[in-house]
Amino acid sequence: MNKALPQVVLVGRINAGKSTLFNTLSETGQAIVSPIPGTTRDLNYAKINWREHQFTLIDTGGLDAGQLGQIEGFVQKKAFQAIEKADLIVHIIDGHLELTSEDRKISKQFKKDNKKTILVINKVDGYKLRTNVSPDFYKLGYKKTMLISAINGVGTGDLLDEIINFLPVKKTTEKKIDLKLSIIGKTNVGKSSILNAILGEEWVIVTPYPHTTREPQDTTITYFKKNILLVDTAGLRKRGKISDRIEKISAAKTITAIKRSDICLFVTDASQPLSTQDQIISELAVNNQNGIIIIVNKWDLIQDKTPQSINKFIKYYQRFFPQLWWAPIIFVSAVKKQRTSKLIKLALEIQAERQKKLKPGQLQLVLDKVALKKSKPSKGKKSATIHSLDQISTEPPAFQLQARKGELIHKAYLNLLEKQLRKNFGFNGTSINISLKEK
Repeated sequence: MNKALPQVVLVGRINAGKSTLFNTLSETGQAIVSPIPGTTRDLNYAKINWREHQFTLIDTGGLDAGQLGQIEGFVQKKAFQAIEKADLIVHIIDGHLELTSEDRKISKQFKKDNKKTILVINKVDGYKLRTNVSPDFYKLGYKKTMLISAINGVGTGDLLDEIINFLPVKKTTEKKIDLKLSIIGKTNVGKSSILNAILGEEWVIVTPYPHTTREPQDTTITYFKKNILLVDTAGLRKRGKISDRIEKISAAKTITAIKRSDICLFVTDASQPLSTQDQIISELAVNNQNGIIIIVNKWDLIQDKTPQSINKFIKYYQRFFPQLWWAPIIFVSAVKKQRTSKLIKLALEIQAERQKKLKPGQLQLVLDKVALKKSKPSKGKKSATIHSLDQISTEPPAFQLQARKGELIHKAYLNLLEKQLRKNFGFNGTSINISLKEK
């Protein structure tokens, strides 16, 4: 979220249509929408551009969510925190329902706190519904009351106009994002705690309950003049264990977040054995050619550590993730903020590796060293003839080997070539692609 922009917060009771309105105004499907009470948990953020003005739109959980359970109590707390910082509140009420004492209580509190507020009566898209809205809604005393239908967009353009009128909105310049980081892993490995530790505040909801995070949470920070987008994702469970619609949508959004990231902070739990699901998640990042940092979280829970403990864990992880032999492993405790301050710096270093461009002379040096180790790139008695090695792109680094009879080149030769590239020029934390071209 860009904290420099005015903040407009959508609030209301459960199922009033806040997330539907958020998706409509932001023209995204970012917020998960379902008829199940308490679907929205963490705050959702979107930057809105309207008539050359910008503001941050924030979707919250229901203000009456606390009655549903302990997690929903956290949801309610986050909603009130957003209200406290808001420049404008959009109070959403379901036009099909009667006004409640909770609605009156909410409106009185906003007036008491001198909050700028627009009342939005939602779900009234037909003439009959619009003309039969309960007059009690207008007795709440808001300066501006609007009738809309969030699901089909009726009245939402007028609402955006009113938001602009209410805000001291200034034209702002778009900030370029230098690095996109996603925090991925299984449920309950501490992804949200990692994000909070990096930011130095309780930004997202953290509980001991699995699958607390549902929608990817985007946060923009500036680190040494670099604008970095951090995305906290929902934990991924085995497909067979995903039973409800909300979790299926969460999983799909996590995969999308991985695809749009440059680097993945792959979080694991030091106190639990690695599993097949850890391998599956890591392969999502590898197949997407992301940079990867393996995070061993909850290091504080490991008892009786010795100077050799880290080396034992590293060997265990490298055996378990042979495809990630090039990824750095960092041991952290999100709860105690141990080594979490190093994560962004390391990610920027990996991004620099992903952007590295080698010169032809440097690539020839690699070919010469490989030739000394393996004279014939071949299969059986037949052999190929290597002509050149060229770098064809970055992010991730990609190379093209030009050869005659390239189909005879064995994979072991390409692996040796990759190892020489890394040995001589680094490429720490990033995948490398080497393709063949017939000369």
